[in-house]
Amino acid sequence: MALETDVVVVGVGSVGSMASWQLAARGVRVIGVDRFSIPGPFSAYAGESRIFRKVYAEGGHYTPLLQRSQDLWRELEKVSGTELLKTTGAVTIYDEHNPRLGPLLAAGKDNGLDFEFLRGEEARVKYPEHVIRDTDVTILDPEGGYLWSEKAVTAALAEATRLGARFLGNRKAQSVEQHGDGYIVRTDQEEIIASKVVIAQGNGAGAVCKELGVHLSVRPQILTWFPAKDPAVFCRKDMPVFLRRAEEDGRPDRAQFYGFPTADGWTVKAVASVYLDEVESMEKPPSWDPQHLDTIRAWVREFLPGLVPEPLRVAVCADGHLPDATALFGEVPGMDGVVVAAGFSGHGFKMASGLGAIAAELVLDGTTGTDVSFMNPARFLGPDARLTSLALS
Repeated sequence: MALETDVVVVGVGSVGSMASWQLAARGVRVIGVDRFSIPGPFSAYAGESRIFRKVYAEGGHYTPLLQRSQDLWRELEKVSGTELLKTTGAVTIYDEHNPRLGPLLAAGKDNGLDFEFLRGEEARVKYPEHVIRDTDVTILDPEGGYLWSEKAVTAALAEATRLGARFLGNRKAQSVEQHGDGYIVRTDQEEIIASKVVIAQGNGAGAVCKELGVHLSVRPQILTWFPAKDPAVFCRKDMPVFLRRAEEDGRPDRAQFYGFPTADGWTVKAVASVYLDEVESMEKPPSWDPQHLDTIRAWVREFLPGLVPEPLRVAVCADGHLPDATALFGEVPGMDGVVVAAGFSGHGFKMASGLGAIAAELVLDGTTGTDVSFMNPARFLGPDARLTSLALS
């Protein structure tokens, strides 16, 4: 006998957990399914923490979504009774000729956001942990900080469960097909009949992205944690999270370097743009080689002399990347009440709470007051495309 519910959430990681919480909070019956355990160790939110920023180089069109997400992170903190978003400020360090500098400043100015621009000795005094070159500029986003990603997903799942949501882990969703006035979601263990469906499979969304006309590149990334030589200086509670970009030096392997303090008070999570070869799935997590750490060691030696340049902890996580680095988010063309959220290309978690709320609005009301049209999931298919079913694996 098939299970029945109001909404099936396929994939209950970063966005799916938040959508489940928001749907359950609206009194909707929810069943969430996931190919891993719930919560699980191989999802895109793995690795302890994620940066939160409001002044966003990717564009000011994200600002309303970021504001809504910030508010919802605070709401989830209240209902869960735990700190999830730590506001420390977020400092971005660019070479003055970096082409991303203009869009970053515009994102702040055009949206009326506060930020502080420093260079030279002023920047060196304010950010003594960093090597600031004469050609560098710093932009501080005072509302930036970091999210405890694993804790946040767990909190959303717990609240959704308290409100009546049901979760089924360790099963593979196979398809979504029309069934009467609603849909049937087939997994390798059961069939679930529902009026609406949210598809938020994270790095497992390759099949649904293919259905929507685009390839999802699953790229495992190396995460590293380094000890501080003097934790009292380097790991102070008000140390801003940081991003450093170096496209100007002609070395794409060093394009981005970022980091933040950790809960233990004596290490720093510092991560470079170091990716393993593309994989089809994280169901069998790939192994890494010691040479994969060379780039991040070089960054730490050059720019963070207060850290011991040998990592104490190494982990691998994977995001799903799309060619234009912009997600597929919205209703699937031809399938009223089926919303997809996929391909956030490494910058989705900070917005996950807002995305979950918007997904809930779209499946229940068919509309939302937050503009997400730039993530139109039909943009690779063309304006006349209409689907009647989706393969999910």
